[in-house]
Amino acid sequence: MTADIQQTAPPRSLAATAAHRTDGDLTLHGIQLAWTVGANSGDDWPPPADWNDGVNPPYPHVYEVWLNGGEIKQTAGLYWPTWSPGWQWARAHWVCLGAEPASEYRVKIRAKLDGGAWSEFTDEVTVATADTQPYAALPARQETTVSASPRHGSVDHPVSRAVRVIRDNDPAEICRRARELNTSSTWQEVVPPADAMLADPPWNGSYLEYRKFFHGPDVASAGNAAFAGLDLVGDWPVTYLAGGETTHTFSYAYTAHHVDHTWTHQWFVTKDGWDRQGGVTWDALEPVPFMTETHGDPAVTSYTTETLPAKTGKHVIVNVWGGHGGPRDQHGNLVGEFFMSCSDVEFD
Repeated sequence: MTADIQQTAPPRSLAATAAHRTDGDLTLHGIQLAWTVGANSGDDWPPPADWNDGVNPPYPHVYEVWLNGGEIKQTAGLYWPTWSPGWQWARAHWVCLGAEPASEYRVKIRAKLDGGAWSEFTDEVTVATADTQPYAALPARQETTVSASPRHGSVDHPVSRAVRVIRDNDPAEICRRARELNTSSTWQEVVPPADAMLADPPWNGSYLEYRKFFHGPDVASAGNAAFAGLDLVGDWPVTYLAGGETTHTFSYAYTAHHVDHTWTHQWFVTKDGWDRQGGVTWDALEPVPFMTETHGDPAVTSYTTETLPAKTGKHVIVNVWGGHGGPRDQHGNLVGEFFMSCSDVEFD
C-alpha cells in the first residue's frame, strides 16, 4: 500500500455492539464501534505498519455516524495519543443513545478524507440494544497532564450565555438580570461546585459522568448557584443560524486547552417542540449528541458538522467539555471536571 493510498484509506470491517455506561443512578445506553483503517485493526502489539509513531498517521480524524439510514447522524472528531497503544483511539468510538434507546439500530460510518471528500460508507451493521454489555474503556498507559490555569473557556460561536452575560456584558434585560443573580464573574469556568465534584467525582476512571450533577432546568449553570442567572427563562439574545444550511461551524474560546484521551466535547441541541418556559433540562435535549470530539488537538478551536438535525425557530445548543482534571481530593488525585456552554440560537 502506497503512502498516498494510506492517507485516504476509508474505514472498513465495521463492528458494532451495544454497550452501556452509568452516570450516577442513570444508565446511558450506546453503541461501541470499532473498525479497520489503513493497516490498523486495533491490535495491542505490534503497532500497525503505517502508524509512524502517531505523528501524522494516515488515518482520518473526522467521521460521520449514521443511524437507521441517516435518521440520526453524528459527527465524530477523533484524535489520539502518540504513545502506545494510541492507534486504538484512531479506530474506535462510543455513540450515546440516551437513557431510553430504541430496541434496534442500523449503523454505518464514513470518513472525511484528504481534500475534504467523504469516503464510501462501511457496510451497515444492526445492533440490538437489549443485548448490552458494560462499556469497556480503551487502555491508558500514560498519566494525564493538566494545565495549571484555573480557567478553560466557553463556546464563542454561537455565543454562549456565559460569554454574553459575563465577558461581553450584553445589555439585554435578561443578561442584566443574570449578572445580578450570578456571584461569579468568571465566564471561562461554568462548572459544578468544587465540593460537589469532590463528593462524587465526575471522572470515574473510564469516562466522564456529568448528568448526575443536574436535577432540573439548571443545565446552563452547571448546577452551580454561582451562575444561577444563566438558568433564567426568558428572551435570551440569539445567534442566527441558517436553517437551510447543512454545514455549521462552531468555535470554542479556550484559555486552557487540555489534550489527552480523557477530554471530550459533546454537542447537543434541544428537541423539536421543547418547552422554552421549562428551561434547559437534559430531557429537553436530543438524546444523541450531533457532534463529539475525543482527545483534542490544540490547533483545533473550531468544529464543523454536517449532522446538526434540521431545526426551525429558537433552540439551545449545549456543549459539555471535560475530562480528568479539576480539584484534587484528600489523596492528591484529580477528580475530574467539565465545563458547560449553553448557546441560544434561532434557525431562520
